[in-house]
Amino acid sequence: MSVRAMVSRLVPQSAKNFLRQRTLPWRISGLISPGLPTTVCVDVGASHYPHVRWLAFLNAPATQWLAVEPNEANLGYLKSWAWPCQVSACTTGLSQTGGAQTLHVTNVDTGSSLLPPEIPDSMKHRVNNLDYFFPVTERVIDTLTLVQAMAALPASAPVLVKLDTQGTELSILQGAAELFEARRIVGIEMESTLLAKPLMRGSGKFWQACEYLEGQGFELMHIKPIPAIPRSGRPLVGRNMYLNECDAVFALRRDVAAGLPVEYRACLLAFYLTYFFYEEAASMLDDDLALGEFLQQRGCALEPLKALVKAAS
Repeated sequence: MSVRAMVSRLVPQSAKNFLRQRTLPWRISGLISPGLPTTVCVDVGASHYPHVRWLAFLNAPATQWLAVEPNEANLGYLKSWAWPCQVSACTTGLSQTGGAQTLHVTNVDTGSSLLPPEIPDSMKHRVNNLDYFFPVTERVIDTLTLVQAMAALPASAPVLVKLDTQGTELSILQGAAELFEARRIVGIEMESTLLAKPLMRGSGKFWQACEYLEGQGFELMHIKPIPAIPRSGRPLVGRNMYLNECDAVFALRRDVAAGLPVEYRACLLAFYLTYFFYEEAASMLDDDLALGEFLQQRGCALEPLKALVKAAS
C-alpha cells in the first residue's frame, strides 16, 4: 500500500468531505447548481458509480439523471443515492436502431459489446491478452435507442450524454437524429477508438465522431488520449506506447446555442465549468445578460460565481 493510500485511510470521512467541498469544482457547484434548470443527464455505461465529473448537475435538484447499464447488479449504488438530483435507471442496452441485437459476451465481461471482437493482422503482434476477449459467447438481447431510453423524462429539457459502450458510442448518437434536429443535446463525453484497425469490428472512429458531430453544430473541446498498456502492465516514464483510444468532450457551439432558450445556455455554461473551461464560462457570463438574470432569478449567487470563475480563468 502506498503512503498516500495509508494517509487516506487514517483521515476521517468527515474531514475528507470537508476538504473536498473546499475545492474549486465544489465551490462553483455550490454557487451554480441551485440555479440550474431541468436538465437530462444520460450516463450510458453507468457501472458501479455515477459520472462524478458532472458534479454541478449531480448537485442540482432540477437534474433528471438516467443511469443506463444492462448489468443491473452494477447499479447497486443507486440504492444509497445521496445526490440532490433525481435519478432513474435503464437496464436495457442501447443501440442505433433498438430492437433485438446480438451481444458478444467476452471472456472478461467488461469487454462485451454489440460488436464482435476481432484481432486484425496489424494488431496481432500487440495483443497478448487474448483471454480477455476469447472465448466469446453470443446471445440475443433487447435494446433501445437513446430516444426510447429517455421517453419518460422531460421532453423539452436540454440533454447531456456520456457514452462508454465498447465501440458503439457513435452509432448510438447517430440513432438519436431527432434529438440533434431539435438541438436538445448540449454536451457529450464519449470514448472513441484511435486505432487504424479497431479490436471491435465496426467501431466508430474518433475522426468519424468529429465529422458527424461538427455537422450537428458541435465543436471538440477536449481530448484525453489513452495509450495502450505495456505488456509488463507498468507504464514506464520516457517510453511511448501507441494510442489505443480517447475520451473526447464535445459541446454545442456558442453561436448555435445563442439561438436556443436560456435554459439551454445555462446548461452549456455549467458544462463549460464541469470541464474547467473557465475562460469560455467567464465570457459567456459577461456577454449573455439574459442568462445572468435567469440564473439569479432561480437562486444562483451570480456575482460570487462571476468572481470565482474569472479568478480561475
